[in-house]
Amino acid sequence: MKGWIVIGCLWLTGMSASAQGIMQAHEQPFDISARVGFNSAFPIIHTFTLDGVDIPHRRVHYRVGYLAAITVSINFNRFFIQPSASWYRTHTEVHFSLPETTGSEAILPGGSLEEEINSLEVPVLIGYHLVRESPYGLNVKFGPKGIYQYRSDYQFEGVASGFHFEGNNIPYGLNFVAAVGVTIGRLFLDFSYEFGLHNIRSTFALDDAASSTTHILLYERRTNLLSFSLGFNF
Repeated sequence: MKGWIVIGCLWLTGMSASAQGIMQAHEQPFDISARVGFNSAFPIIHTFTLDGVDIPHRRVHYRVGYLAAITVSINFNRFFIQPSASWYRTHTEVHFSLPETTGSEAILPGGSLEEEINSLEVPVLIGYHLVRESPYGLNVKFGPKGIYQYRSDYQFEGVASGFHFEGNNIPYGLNFVAAVGVTIGRLFLDFSYEFGLHNIRSTFALDDAASSTTHILLYERRTNLLSFSLGFNF
């Protein structure tokens, strides 16, 4: 019985020391941290046309995506520079009704487009500590983010299921990021918003064997993304 009491005391002591280490503020010239989280994409659509005819009846539904990142913070008193290497997976779903006619060709209404993008991203943010009272902190940061979309998956449902992906205009992108960070010791929470500085254009084709024609759907949008992540400073 005494042995179990000793083991319990040692376990509680270890847990207390670990908690104290986590709650201890981590202020070094260089910090390395890792974080994981969720994102929600709600793109701003600029062009959504079939054979040049606008598709006005469309609804964008956000889907939960994921992210993971490794970050280096270079600290200058209250200011800091924060480059990161991150991975993002974003989901979006667009429901729409196709125009009943495109030129002389009849097209059945109704369909949906599900988009999943996997990307490698490198933001470089400049930040400022608004509050830094150990072990708590509050900071704001902003800056550009370079993006490489290494995988783009599209799936059509409904009568639009015959469309197939032709290609994107460019796999690279540039976004602007604004974020708020809350720190508690070595733990931190980041809330960020980002938008694209250019449009992403995707092209899809539908082959109509009956009339020997090909219908082209053009989907052009700009990034509009909210993210939440939880991280730890090593």
